[in-house]
Amino acid sequence: MKTSIKVLFAAILMIQGLGLKAQNTTGVYLTENDYKDHKLTYASNTDKIQLNEFFGGNTIAVVNEGKKVNLNKNQIFGYRLANQDYRFYNNTAYKIIDTAGFTIYSREKLTQQAKGYAPVVKYFYSVNNKQAVKDLTVANLTASFPKATDFRYSLQNNFRNDAELASYDKVAKQYEVKYLYFAHKSVIANNQ
Repeated sequence: MKTSIKVLFAAILMIQGLGLKAQNTTGVYLTENDYKDHKLTYASNTDKIQLNEFFGGNTIAVVNEGKKVNLNKNQIFGYRLANQDYRFYNNTAYKIIDTAGFTIYSREKLTQQAKGYAPVVKYFYSVNNKQAVKDLTVANLTASFPKATDFRYSLQNNFRNDAELASYDKVAKQYEVKYLYFAHKSVIANNQ
C-alpha cells in the first residue's frame, strides 16, 4: 500500500512537471502577426535562445532539434522565453509588459551608482507594434498623442516626473497611465 501511494505521488509530480514544462514554451515570433496569433517558430519547452547582447550583437541563436539556427534581430519581431514575450527594436530586446491601447515595455539597463554599476529597470512605449520604441516620458507621450488634449493635460496634471509613469495600481491591475489613456475616449495616435 505504501509503495502504491509513493508511485501515485511520483506520477502526480511527474505529470505536474510536464504541465509546467509545456507552459514554458520558448520560441521566436518571426512577424508581428505571429506575435498577435501566438505562433512561435522554433518552439520548444526548453530555454535555448542565445541573445548575443554583449557588444550589441545583431543576431540571436536558437537551438532547434539539435541544430543551431542564427537569425538577424532586425528581421524578426521578437521571442518568448520563460513565459514572457519580448520585441526587438534596433537590435535591442524589450520586455512586453502591457499591450492594452499602446504597448509598454521594460528593460534593465546598467546605470552608474555610487559604488559602480547596477541594473535599473527603465520603461518604454510604442503607439503600436509597428512604431518606434521610445522612452516612457510625458514629453514623448504628448508628442505621440497630439490630438488627445484631455489625455495630454491629464499626464501633465497627474505625474510630477517621468518615473511616475510606470506606477502600477495593484487593485485595478492596471498602469495608471493606461487608466488615463482609456479615460479619454478621444485619444487619436499620431502615426508618424
